[in-house]
Amino acid sequence: MNLTRAMSVLRKAEAKRFARPIWFGCCRFGFSLVELLVVISILALLMSLILPAIQSAREAARRVECANHVKNLSLGMHGFLAARRQFPAAGYWGGGPNPDKNSPGPHHNWVVDLIPYLDRQDLADRWNWDQLATFPANQAIASIHLKVLTCPSDWTTTGHGDLSYALNGGIGDSFFYNGVQDCVADPFYVPLDLNGNGVVCANPDSADGSPSDRDLFFRLGMFFSENWQFEGTPGYHGTTRHHTAVSVRDGLSNTLMLGENCRTGVDAARPAINWATGDGRQSRLFFSHTICRDNSCTAAAVDFTRANQGDHAINAGRNMAEGESPFLNSFHPGGVNIALGDGSVRFLSDQIDGRVLYHLFTPDGNGLRNTPLDAGVADGNF
Repeated sequence: MNLTRAMSVLRKAEAKRFARPIWFGCCRFGFSLVELLVVISILALLMSLILPAIQSAREAARRVECANHVKNLSLGMHGFLAARRQFPAAGYWGGGPNPDKNSPGPHHNWVVDLIPYLDRQDLADRWNWDQLATFPANQAIASIHLKVLTCPSDWTTTGHGDLSYALNGGIGDSFFYNGVQDCVADPFYVPLDLNGNGVVCANPDSADGSPSDRDLFFRLGMFFSENWQFEGTPGYHGTTRHHTAVSVRDGLSNTLMLGENCRTGVDAARPAINWATGDGRQSRLFFSHTICRDNSCTAAAVDFTRANQGDHAINAGRNMAEGESPFLNSFHPGGVNIALGDGSVRFLSDQIDGRVLYHLFTPDGNGLRNTPLDAGVADGNF
């Protein structure tokens, strides 16, 4: 057999060999049902491990964005302070074109005062300062959604007039009670006896001794209700409680200025509620008034640890109705974003000691010395 013929025979043999089907393993390609179920189970396990990490990363991003909003609001507050030499009121009450001191209405709140310092001078120019916040034209402005006023983690927002932040209101609000103007009360409008002498809603204030409930009230918070038009009204001169940078004697860096409350802003049950309302529970944050048992702040009844306990604790009221939990509330795990008086932003743990939280709210600890509300000295390391 010559070489040419030998090569021809070899090629034919190779062609026949590769023409046969080649079997690997037992006899076929593919997966069994059991193998497929195992793969699916492994993928499901991996997804269950990955999803919480993804959700955590998203919440961390939302928390940072929320902190940026708090920072912008604090810068706006300091813009107002620089221009006016005082902090704004939390809410102003007036009477519109025909003011009646016995039936005041919500005029505007701190957000309206800050609008020019939040790059929305256009809205400030349109606001009718002669009318109440409930005036239709003002309501239309206050229904505009402003991103800086809402936390991205606040799922209760509606896109119309929302607000996720509020100011340090101390222990409570003041109201008209039994014919007495400016009666000091808790956030739910039950009178408070802050000096523990058994007298509430004194008229005149000198009948309450010194320091009076109203004196102590000013030393327990930074922002209050003020009057817009009644200062010159016969028989009633209105209240003036605006803090300044000087009157915050504990130092701006040691005093809470504003923080998160996801239970403020729009209320479906009250259409007039939005980011412009001066309502106490919709514009302010409080520490728990239950530090004073039965609203009487005698030495034996005061317990500062209750400032962050129960239904009034940080994040305890995040699922309550709008306006019913005027305390620090957010949907962030573990705490809330706050701004101190100097404009710095912190994430405040919801496990903070009640006494420390009390110190953060009070701007004048020295003014509380030798009273039942003296909580001692704090070192400022919050």
